[in-house]
Amino acid sequence: MYRSLDIRIDREGRVFFALPLPSPVINKYKNFSVDVVYDCFRFCVDVDDEISLPLASNSFADARSAVTAVADQVMARLLELEKSAHADLIVAPDVQLAPRSDLCGTVLAGSGSIAPRGASPSCAADPQTLTFAELFEAWALQHVQTGGAPTTPPYWRVLIQRFVVFLGHDRPQDVTAHDIRAYRDHLIATGRRLRTARHSDFAALRALFQFAVENEVVTGNPTTGIRFKPERLAATQAMKAFSPVQARGILAAADRETVAARRWIPWLTALTGSRVAAIANLRKQDVVEVEGIWCLRISRQAGPIKTAASERLVPIHSAILARGFLSFVDKTDRERLFIEKPLVGNGLQPMIAAETGPPVYHPGRSTLRRLTDWLHGLDLGIGRDAKIDPNHAWRHWFKEQAFAAAVPEKITDAIVGHAQATTSRRYGSVSMVMMAEALEKIRPPV
Repeated sequence: MYRSLDIRIDREGRVFFALPLPSPVINKYKNFSVDVVYDCFRFCVDVDDEISLPLASNSFADARSAVTAVADQVMARLLELEKSAHADLIVAPDVQLAPRSDLCGTVLAGSGSIAPRGASPSCAADPQTLTFAELFEAWALQHVQTGGAPTTPPYWRVLIQRFVVFLGHDRPQDVTAHDIRAYRDHLIATGRRLRTARHSDFAALRALFQFAVENEVVTGNPTTGIRFKPERLAATQAMKAFSPVQARGILAAADRETVAARRWIPWLTALTGSRVAAIANLRKQDVVEVEGIWCLRISRQAGPIKTAASERLVPIHSAILARGFLSFVDKTDRERLFIEKPLVGNGLQPMIAAETGPPVYHPGRSTLRRLTDWLHGLDLGIGRDAKIDPNHAWRHWFKEQAFAAAVPEKITDAIVGHAQATTSRRYGSVSMVMMAEALEKIRPPV
């Protein structure tokens, strides 16, 4: 029998949980230590009948989020140790695998062949014994070295691990088109959004197997020809912008707030059209003056961005400046505008790295979760069920307002970080003055 993801919170807010694994598996690995990462902390978890987290929680939602992230990582590690018995490690339906941070392989410079970690450049791994973990980490390293977004591998690693669990073995050489079709049908049957399955799960599989083909690990890409029905996919795409009433309600509520994230992130997202993660991860140094215009610097050094076009400078709307944003920035005594820097103590190490260290994947994740909860609490009829994403709907709203104000699409794309859609629009650059003047044509709804 498999356990459920049981969670317990004591009166002091300490969190305890049981892994959703069979008792024989728990007993086999009892007291085995696993390094895990949650938000800005890295700590060690000992496998036991009940696991305690060195974290305090004020709500069940926060506790469940922490437990799920930690349990995912523990089970992913046990999965690696139990390669010969995958059936014992089937994950409960409501538990998702989480990314690992260690690299299992490397790409040989100049050759593109795959070798295990620590191997000499002349010693490539045998393609017949290469595992998914080794293949993926080799792909991830090449992806980053060739200019790919560093935020992609941590997320895709989750998706590949999930596929391996479904597959029941760890041999990319043995995967067939039948396996891929079965996995597609499994995702649909278990409620995975079709758009997510196509553009995330299957995008990861296609890229990994194409890399495997190029490196002669497999003879063909088993994902070729596997499709989702377009008519079913289209039904999942109708996300909408905020209505005028919803936009006014959110920004009016933000004006009454004293919590920095609630006070400023809605305004900055609304009047820049930026993805909310880019705003949540802003650092104090990302508020800069260029050509006499105050701007936000959106960069992958601060946190996750989606594409190369997402890295940009965006003028700050006068409505935001008039509300005292620059004064807030000036008085902020931490690196991140909307993230409290974690303290070191009780064995917890902050994951916000120094300038010479590796970048953090998404330091603003908890800030966004709390912001989303706040937005839902405004009772404005927003959410995925209403086809109005509580954060991304600002991006839709901005594009609609720019169109209504007759802002040229080339300028709108430069502001929001969209790649230019046509060859002709790629010629010539958009100046900071042009963007600032265009932004002023968009009037806030309050």
